[in-house]
Amino acid sequence: MTKNTTRKKLKVPWPSPEQMERLREELHKRLVREELEDSWRLEAMDRIITLSQADPITFHRVWIEPLLVAGASLEVALSCITDSHFQPN
Repeated sequence: MTKNTTRKKLKVPWPSPEQMERLREELHKRLVREELEDSWRLEAMDRIITLSQADPITFHRVWIEPLLVAGASLEVALSCITDSHFQPN
């Protein structure tokens, strides 16, 4: 294979303007969805803390620290707690 042949094979076509617009729209929708999920998680955490009638420090010690000790990251621990809030009883 010559250098010119390699260059031709490695050339990646640039998306058309229509494809770029579609990609932008998909990215925008994804960002909005992720922002809503974060908002829902914060709202769920607030509700869980309120319903548990615990102050935030006690809540952290009782609910979050065990998950952290088990190896979960803070983000995963919060996600597990809030996801459990949305599960049917």
